[in-house]
Amino acid sequence: MSAPAATPAPAGGADDESRHRQLTVLAGWRRFVDEEPAPPELLPGQEWRQLKGAGRLAYDEARLNHHSRLLVVATPVIRKVITEGRRLSYLNRNADSGRCGLILSGPARTGKTTAITQLGKTLEVIHRQRRPRSGGDIPVIYITVPPAATAKMIAAEFARFLGLPVIRRANLTDIVEAVCGVCADTRTELVAVDEIHNVSLATRPGAEASDMLKYFSERIPATYLLTELTESFSQFR
Repeated sequence: MSAPAATPAPAGGADDESRHRQLTVLAGWRRFVDEEPAPPELLPGQEWRQLKGAGRLAYDEARLNHHSRLLVVATPVIRKVITEGRRLSYLNRNADSGRCGLILSGPARTGKTTAITQLGKTLEVIHRQRRPRSGGDIPVIYITVPPAATAKMIAAEFARFLGLPVIRRANLTDIVEAVCGVCADTRTELVAVDEIHNVSLATRPGAEASDMLKYFSERIPATYLLTELTESFSQFR
């Protein structure tokens, strides 16, 4: 099965801009990996005072936009996650079964998503350096588990990231086979699953969603990284 076609560049509309900033679609993820924001030029005081009208507005907007990015600081936690994730990816690279994964637990808004996306970005950059001619590869998949997730919703999130069409009449087997085929063809090495606490093992649909993730882990030879809230961690240990 061939890889999905490259997503065209945004046309400039608000919807395109929003879509291309979503990490849960391939175009948005690649934009995140490629992004290397540079600070805007700081004008001397005299030149700044000479700016008028549109020139002053454009200059101020560029500086405000730069500061609103809130650049990531390599905290000890982020460094540890990246180190452990890289170690696991090396251990799993030649494993036929029994691959190790990583679960990152913590309270809400403590940087779990930031940590796993920085790990994904690091591994994708390393993959590109190791395989400079593999522009069509998708070494990292990043999905967010929707609330009250079912098995089909999990599979659809994988398909959405890869840009595979999911029609209403599509059955679960077709979606899974398409996802696994693309991942095999594009050398997927890391699957990051955010908000795994949205899968409830106390319900039948939740248990089936958990089984779906386990099946993906068996079909897609990658390192799996999950994040969850602290109070929910016991479900997946």
